[in-house]
Amino acid sequence: MAGEIKREDAGWITKKILECRLHLKKENIYSCLATFKDALEKMHTTRMLPIDEKKLNQEINAFQTDLASSRAFRHLYGPVTFKDDDIATALDFMKQLIQIKEEEIAEAMEIQKDGATSGDKTNDLQKRIQEIMLCAEKGDFDIARGLAEKDEEAADALIEGYNASGIQSRMAGDFDKAVITFKKALFVRPDDEALYYNMARSYIEAGDWKSANRTMEEGLKNNPAFQEGLRLQTFIRKNLT
Repeated sequence: MAGEIKREDAGWITKKILECRLHLKKENIYSCLATFKDALEKMHTTRMLPIDEKKLNQEINAFQTDLASSRAFRHLYGPVTFKDDDIATALDFMKQLIQIKEEEIAEAMEIQKDGATSGDKTNDLQKRIQEIMLCAEKGDFDIARGLAEKDEEAADALIEGYNASGIQSRMAGDFDKAVITFKKALFVRPDDEALYYNMARSYIEAGDWKSANRTMEEGLKNNPAFQEGLRLQTFIRKNLT
């Protein structure tokens, strides 16, 4: 770290950590990671008083713990363990996560573009679908849900696309990809029992009966009368060990 000590820089970093927490609470994971990266970069390059550095390290350590344990983050990236007081490693990791996510977004949007058809009305719908999809792919799920609630037609089309893609991945034997796809759809529309059903089937074929059971239990909370789900749950429970 070099340069003049400015205590307001420490305050800026604290403000950024608070912004990260707000994004995390709303399940806007991409925005959370991007903001956290900015805070870590500032922390890594700023000269500060030992008392401020100690306090900020504590704030960063606490946030990293909350980030790693959050449902939305784990669904996107799986289990992650952060090392306390290691700003450089955390910063490199944030950059990697953001780069990976941006590459996935570009690929997903390219696939969506290739599937577009001509016509003003169709193009308009495609743009609306892409807007929701971009937020979902980024991991900004709160924003995606808000857009979906305002545009049911585009949301229906996007969910149908995610569902078809998830089923295709399951049938191809790529169960991890199938589960991730269904989870993205569920973050956009969390009350769709059919998505839980299809995700549970992916877990079954992967041999993960416990996850299949938990998934189907969640789905049936949305619709306790969902007969296919009830039959699948009975089948799952017979195979639980």
